[in-house]
Amino acid sequence: MQTYLIAAYIIAWLAICLYLVILAMRIRGVRVELAAVEELVREQQLQQEKEL
Repeated sequence: MQTYLIAAYIIAWLAICLYLVILAMRIRGVRVELAAVEELVREQQLQQEKEL
């Protein structure tokens, strides 16, 4: 019986670690997209300032 508990414990921790890795990758992707949007907004603001 103890073998099953150890296996379940290991599987649970692997699942948690996998979830955290996937979450970190998604957050990194969102940060990259946010940086791209910030750059586009900055360029658009500069263009508008030049037109005035």
